[in-house]
Formats: sequence, structure tokens, C-alpha cells
Amino acid sequence: MRSHARALTVASLAAISLAVPFACREAQDSIRPDSQVIPAPDPNAGPHDVPPAAERAALGSSHVGSGPPPKDTSPQALQSEADAKLAVNAAIADGKAHANHADAGVPMADAGTPGPAGKPSGAAEAPGASGAVAGSHTIEGDHATLVFAASTAGQVVPCGCSPDMRGGLPRAAGLLAQWRAEDPTLAFIDAGDLLFAGDKAPSGSLAAQAELKARALAKGAELLSAQARIVGARDLAMGEGFATETAGKVPLLDAGQPFQGSRASILLHVGKAQVPVGVFAAGLSADSAATISARAAQLKKDGARIVVLVLHPRGDRAVTAAQTLLPAARAAGVDLVILGRRDDPALDPDMAESGTPPMLRMEGHGQTLLRVDLTLPKSPTAPLFLSRGAAGRTEDADALGMRIGLMKERLAGAPDAMKPMLQQKIDELLARQKQTLSAPEEIPAGAPLAEARFVKLTQEIPDDPEAKALVAGLDAQVAARNLELAKKEPEACPAPKKGEEFFIGVSQPVAKKGQACATCHQTEAAFWVRTPHASAYQVLVDAKKQFSLDCIRCHVTGWQQPGGVCRIDKTAVGGPGLDDKGAIATHDSSGLHGVGRQDVQCEMCHAMSSTHALTRANKDEEVPESTCVRCHEAENSPHFDYRKYRKWIIGPGHGRPLPKGETPRSLGEIAAGNLDGPNAELKRAHGGAGK
Repeated sequence: MRSHARALTVASLAAISLAVPFACREAQDSIRPDSQVIPAPDPNAGPHDVPPAAERAALGSSHVGSGPPPKDTSPQALQSEADAKLAVNAAIADGKAHANHADAGVPMADAGTPGPAGKPSGAAEAPGASGAVAGSHTIEGDHATLVFAASTAGQVVPCGCSPDMRGGLPRAAGLLAQWRAEDPTLAFIDAGDLLFAGDKAPSGSLAAQAELKARALAKGAELLSAQARIVGARDLAMGEGFATETAGKVPLLDAGQPFQGSRASILLHVGKAQVPVGVFAAGLSADSAATISARAAQLKKDGARIVVLVLHPRGDRAVTAAQTLLPAARAAGVDLVILGRRDDPALDPDMAESGTPPMLRMEGHGQTLLRVDLTLPKSPTAPLFLSRGAAGRTEDADALGMRIGLMKERLAGAPDAMKPMLQQKIDELLARQKQTLSAPEEIPAGAPLAEARFVKLTQEIPDDPEAKALVAGLDAQVAARNLELAKKEPEACPAPKKGEEFFIGVSQPVAKKGQACATCHQTEAAFWVRTPHASAYQVLVDAKKQFSLDCIRCHVTGWQQPGGVCRIDKTAVGGPGLDDKGAIATHDSSGLHGVGRQDVQCEMCHAMSSTHALTRANKDEEVPESTCVRCHEAENSPHFDYRKYRKWIIGPGHGRPLPKGETPRSLGEIAAGNLDGPNAELKRAHGGAGK
């Protein structure tokens, strides 16, 4: 979790959610389309970045350069964190195509789903050794395919508690296996920042788990047959020795900060014609421009026909810093730039910047693989040309179509004063979509051609069995290690200070005068046990992640807070739980809800209730969206929509009077006549419950 996120008021958050679609500059429009091509930066205008207001200021909490700070679990810090996550969700709402395409009512070509004749659409059509057709030209030359991953940042697999989540080592291995079946000569390069979430060594209770995950990811790079792995700042979190120790058989390329066991560059021979492709990295040295110049010159001297630079700039604005190095790359004759560093690996979107040289940047956390198909003339006379190809143009148009659908939904319910601006934005997006599909590509004569595809690792891509076994072994290691370490921790969280609020749990009476939540709020309890919140802990058990410190905070109540739970092996302590009718259990039995501090209990939404239980003091019944997005964040709950989800939580018996003779039911249940929930179609399609 990004614990030092910028706190925003509800009013300002609402302003962001309304302003982003039509008030920001053109680059800001691509906050969350799955892929976009944007023009090269104007060298006379200075460096620029994808929206600082929406994508970075609202997200501004990844702590690049310093690693994650110690977790502040005070209510104020959690609320600040939640407010910033609400800003994230608001900022990406009209562009997160993957998150809402099941409900938007417009088509989308997902670059990982099966295409015609059983061919994965993610498997870009190979131009072939004899030539490639693009626009009105036929490009003759040798073919080579490069595949990149970047900024995995310690993420082995997605959490798995929401339907249709993207990413994961098993899917990456599965897709690479498909591609290698078509072209065994392709080269896979990990562009760096693979091992850890931050630049500093993990500490505290998360340290052991983070190290185990890093070792698994390093083994995963070997399993993926990576021909090189760039070492970024996130790979050096535990020092150069750890990076070298975990390299295995994969060559390590430093990013301008040499260490024992690293290389300055590598010359790969790719494709049937054994095209010499030079790869190097830069950005961490004191003089990155000089590093770029020297390493590119050496690769050309060694015979490289194409030179690829992977940038790992310092600081917390990677895109801006990378763009300042593009002139040096151009002067050095670099053909293609890959951005290996993402400020926020979970949310920074796929982007392709045309120019000389073009720069490609992909989502991190293992959500995307970047495939680049190269066609190289024997004697090039022009700089490399970046093409999206027909499939890429369709993908871009579909992403715009998704945004058009979402914008139309917003238009339908917008105040009259807002409708002209929203309609103007829709018209602009329609024009862009038409231009995207119709504009021919004019490729300069004699130019090498690079066709780039950002391929989403969706659930349609089959898991590789060996990679899946590696992940299962990691889960077992993490559980055993965390259980061992938990035994050294105190049995309970520290007692609250005098006058401090604390968690009481859904079924645990407080002192002599107090009552448990379910004692007084019986209809609400009967409602709650029928919701997914009441089975949140079982989701972890089913996924064998109940002992993962990455997941536990959102599936138990009051994690590491007064009155909550501070040991992963003591989550059942603190009350007997409720039966399927919402009554406090009188004896142990299976199928209980809210046992101890397990599950998303009342206080996860309505805050600590120790004072309320003793004094019956009024409590704010309204739950703002900022509370929900503490866990329903864009990364782990990509389909979350506050308005859509709310009706499944509020209804007769919970937030609404219960008519005589009526059992507790949600408004969503009444409307749909069932208990499927807001993502019913996705759940059925993917065979699981989601947040």
C-alpha cells in the first residue's frame, strides 16, 4: 500500500473526477487506455510527463529512490491513504478500459485473448524474413523479435481476489511459450526493477516475505529464458551481492552503476538471420549522457545492426528524466529506447512515443509484455520508424471506444451545466478514433521498422505449469516463514492508550457494560453474513494466501491496530463469530462468519466502535468512497465502482428500514432477484468471487 499518499478532501476529489476527462492536456487523456501512441516530445518545449496532476500528484506516493516507509496504521494515516487512492480511482475512471469493459457496452480488442483461427491476438503477426507491409510501402529486410517486461517490482502474481485481474509469472511464461512455438529465435529481456517493490531493503515483518518473492522472481527470469536482465535501483535494494547471487544463468546488465558480476552491454543474435542486436542500460551513473555515448559506440563497433537502450533514470519522475536523455540517445545513434523504470508500476500506463529514437514504456507489476517485431534493411538510410500496425491501430481505437462509452455513461447522468463540455470531449474522442483507424502510416524509405504491441496478461492466457509450480512453492515457503516469525510476536496488538478508540469485533462484548455489534444490530448482522465481506477470509484460505502479509490487511479487521489482530496465526481470536442467520455463535461449528477478527466486519467500514458499544454514542452511518478504496484500490479491485457496488451493500436491514415480515436484502438483490453481486458476469466467466 502507498502509505504516504497525498490527502485530498472529498470536494477536491470530486473536482478531479470531473475535471480529468476534459480539462487536462492531450497527454492526460491517456491516463488509463490500455495502450496509446503519443507524439515525440517537442525538443524546443522541454521535457514533459504523463499528467502530473492526475497520474503523479494523486498517486504521488511510490517513494521512488527511498523505498517504502514504515507503515503508519493510525486512522488519520489510513484515511489520508484512502483519500489519495480515491483520487487514483477518480482520475483513471474514464480511461480504465480493462476495469469496466464488461459494463461499458462497447467492444474492446484485448491483446491477450484468442483471435481468429485460434491465434492469440497478442501474438503479433510476424513480418517475416522477406519483408513487411506497412502503409503504402513494402519493407524488405531481416526480421527479429524482442520481448520486454519491466518494473515487475516484486509482484509474482496478482492477488487473485478480484475477477479478471492481469499479470503473473505463470501467464508470462505461458504467452512466451506460445510465441516461441512460432518463433524460437525471439529474445526476451527483463528491463529491470524486477526484484523488490522499493529501492531500499525491506524491513520489519515484510522483510522475509519480500526476500522470498525476490528469489522466486529471479528464478522466474531463468524459467522465462531471459537473455539479459537489467539491474535497476529496485534490484539493488538488498545490495549488489544479492543481485549477483540470484542472477543464475541470466546475464546482468548494470544501468551505469557497475558492480562485480555485471556487464556494460550484451550483443544478441536474434531471428533466423541472426541479426546482431545490441542492448545496454543507463541512468544510474553520475553522467548518463556519457554512459550512453560510450556504450552505444562500443556496440556499433562490435557490429550491432540495431541498438536498444533501457533507461533507468534516478528520481521519482522517470518519464521526465528519461526524456531529458533522449537527445543524448539520438546523438549516440540509439535506435530504440525502453523505459525500465516506472514510478508507480501498478498504474503507470503503456505508452509509445514516436520520435528519434522512439521510447516505449509498459505497465509494471507483470501486467504487460511488450513485443517488438523488427524488420531491418540491409543498408538502412533513415532512422528506425515505430509502427503500431493494423492490429495496434485497432487496439488504440478500441481503447478510445471504451472511453467514449464511459464518457457517454457520465453524460447521461451529468448536470445540465456539465453536458456541453462532456459532449465536446466525446466528439473529440470520436474524431481521434476515426483518425486512428484511417490514417495511413508513411514509412520513410530505407528506415528500419519496429512494430510494437503491448500485450495484456489476462486470464485467457494459459498458465505455464512449471511457473505455476514455482508460485505454489513460493506460497508454501511464505506461509511457513511467516508462521515461524509470527510465533515471536506478541499474542495481541498493543493495548490502546487511555481514551483511545479500539476495535471490538462483530461478536465480542466489550467489558461489562458493552455489547458486540451483532447484539444490537441484529438485522444488519443478518444482512452482513450474506455479503462477500463476510467470507473475505475464506477467499484467502481458498487461495492459500491466508498467511501472506501482502494480503491479510484487507481480509481481517483491524490489522495491526488497537483491538485488532497483529499475528497471522491469531486471526480467529476475538469473538465466536456469527452463524448464517447473523446470530452470535454459541458453539464452534463450520461456516461461521467474522470469527475473531476474520473477514471484513462492521468496523472496517464504520471505524473503531469501542466508545459506541459502551455509551451508544451516535455513529456516522455513511461510508465514504475513500474508506472503500483502502482495499478496493485500482490495482487489487480493478472493477470497483462505488456507485455500482453501493447498492449491493445498502438495503433493507442495512441502511434502510426493514418492513415487517421482510428479511434483510440488498437493493441490488431486489433489483436483480439474486445474490450475484455487481460483477456477476465476470465471476461466472472466471469461476470465482471478486471484490
